[in-house]
Amino acid sequence: MFSSLGAAVVRFRWIVIAVWVVAAIALMSASGRWLYDVTTSDQKELLSEDYESVKAADLAQRALGEEEGTTAVTALVKRDDGQPIAASDRSTIATLADSSTRFRPDWDEIGNTVDFLTDKRKQGRVVEAQPGLVAPEGRFQLVSLAFKGSVVDPATQEAFKQFRDDAVARFDARGLNVAFTGGIASYTDQIDESESTKRLEGMLLYGGIVLLTLLFFRGILAAIVPLVAVVLVAGAASGLIVLGANLFDFKLEASTPMLVTTVLIGIGIDYFLFLLFRHRERLRAGDGRKEAAMHAVSKVGAVIASAALAIVIAFASLALAEFGQFQMLGPAVAIAVFVMLLAGITFFPAVVAVTGRAMYWPSKSWRKDRSHGPAARLGELVARRPAAVVAVTTSVLVLLAVGVVGAKLAFDVGGQKADTQANRVENEIAAVVPRGATDPVRVFVEDDKPLTAATLGPLTERLVKVDGVGAISGPTFAADRRVAELDLSLAYEADSNAAMDLVRGPIRDFAQESAPPGAQVLVGGRPAVFADVSDSVNRDLRLILPVAAGLILLILIVLLRSVVAPAYLLLAVGLEFIATFGAAVLVFQHMVGREGVAFSLPVVLYLFVVALGTDYNMLIASRLREESDAGRSIREATAKAVRFAAPAMAAAGLALTAAFGSLMLYPDEATKQMGFAMAIGILLASLVVSSLLVPALTALIGEKAWWPGRRRHSSIDELPTAETVPPLRRAA
Repeated sequence: MFSSLGAAVVRFRWIVIAVWVVAAIALMSASGRWLYDVTTSDQKELLSEDYESVKAADLAQRALGEEEGTTAVTALVKRDDGQPIAASDRSTIATLADSSTRFRPDWDEIGNTVDFLTDKRKQGRVVEAQPGLVAPEGRFQLVSLAFKGSVVDPATQEAFKQFRDDAVARFDARGLNVAFTGGIASYTDQIDESESTKRLEGMLLYGGIVLLTLLFFRGILAAIVPLVAVVLVAGAASGLIVLGANLFDFKLEASTPMLVTTVLIGIGIDYFLFLLFRHRERLRAGDGRKEAAMHAVSKVGAVIASAALAIVIAFASLALAEFGQFQMLGPAVAIAVFVMLLAGITFFPAVVAVTGRAMYWPSKSWRKDRSHGPAARLGELVARRPAAVVAVTTSVLVLLAVGVVGAKLAFDVGGQKADTQANRVENEIAAVVPRGATDPVRVFVEDDKPLTAATLGPLTERLVKVDGVGAISGPTFAADRRVAELDLSLAYEADSNAAMDLVRGPIRDFAQESAPPGAQVLVGGRPAVFADVSDSVNRDLRLILPVAAGLILLILIVLLRSVVAPAYLLLAVGLEFIATFGAAVLVFQHMVGREGVAFSLPVVLYLFVVALGTDYNMLIASRLREESDAGRSIREATAKAVRFAAPAMAAAGLALTAAFGSLMLYPDEATKQMGFAMAIGILLASLVVSSLLVPALTALIGEKAWWPGRRRHSSIDELPTAETVPPLRRAA
């Protein structure tokens, strides 16, 4: 199959390249056009309707008239002269807050800076503004705002900047200073603050791949072409995902496009480098330009297809998840990896067929067969001392895996926050009032008969005594008084484990126990949303990881025609995953002292460890099987497989480690953890598990590794050695 495919791709190579380039450009345009219409950072939108926080939000919209798609912003107002807020100032603040709802953005101006501006006439505006708490001694007064629009949309961010400038001017004219925090205010400041870091990270990401690829191949085109091709395909895959989300009307969590692109760059670089190493090997053996490309597709194409299909099916299992981020992430990754699979067996080989030997220019050293080089010596060591290699590598992984003991998942992973206006305002508020004042727990009471402050008295008294509740405000009643709201200001951040434990424990318990007879009580607000998201994530992790592991095992059994090799390959990937997660927990939770590691970290690692680990394991397993089928003993096959496959895995692994490790430059703590963990995971996958542990286990198990499949002996001269390599001839 892959031999015929390789012949067709090489024959029509220019047509294949043209089709891919045109399709990629079209799909990338779709991504830019609809990306922010299909992404959200509102965790509530990703929860099942069965969760209490979602029901509470629906009740607020239905009974209290709250608009959907708004973000809560807090304004801090002070006097210019530093004097306390007076009664006259409070009246002025109320008037200015009310006038905020009449603000409308200048969409023509925004259209000059934001691409693909859609109809935003109902977005980017304040739909509600309510004066709130006055700090002790009149230091400042807070104003609660509801700002319409998605925080991840650059158009909405620009609209908020216009509103902020307008508000500052209006308040300043009355002798008042105003600053904002929370919701889109914090998100916009974060985006602006990280802009330069993102550019630097991008330069390091691509620069690391180019530099390390250049060191391995010493060819100018070999350093540049793979990255350009992979980025093009990754853009096409992301565009296809966004287009699908728009057509079928489903939401992607805001970080999903970045995660998918990062995964695709890693997988795509793997596929291209696997192809280049096999292509160069055949050129060294004397094949012409076209023959080398066709042979590379026939051998590596099967590896790419096997690894990619395993990943596609495994990640499709995330559709079983309950939490929306995982539910959409799985199919998105599956679609993207399938696109990269198609590129790996068509687009990449066509590019290689066009460039030929020029891919490795000006280097000439690649023409020499290094039968006694570092990779050959490593292969001989693994084949000669497999038990020792297994013992050492397993010990390293187990030691790292011990770090998972006591692991905790957290939304608030701590760390130094960027010095933005929003963070400074947040700290100023927290120094005077409870930390959760800007993100209160919202307790809703609904009854068939009108509610009064007196009937809510027992509930209020019980909740205010809960340890960790700093203050309680309300009640606020609906027009018919059949729905009332109490707001609890906690002593903790809304996304902290302490706040989540408080919500899912005493607050919800006491609210139910102390509710008026016959009334329904719902606990909502951001702390409640985070608590429900945490429960949903834990449920999904317990379900999805075993299901995905079982699917991968079945796929490997079919692909390798064996039940023994797939079993220890899967165990190796599992140990690699636990070791990587353990290393992250050890560093950030136990050594740095964070409350826990980012709640999304297990899923991110699952993506990378399974994806890249499966790639590397399939490459080494396929080469082991190929060498064994050629008639060599298991020890000889191990030595040959490591010799030819280890350099490809090392090149890909080191390039990706340097690239993704650059994420540690981000000020955001969760991104730092992700960068560190991905770098460690890729190193373990490429240099330890697939290059050492898997071939050593195969050498120990022997021919039983391929049981019950039968060995198929093929021609030895398909496998070049120092003795069988014919003289080089000029490429056709």
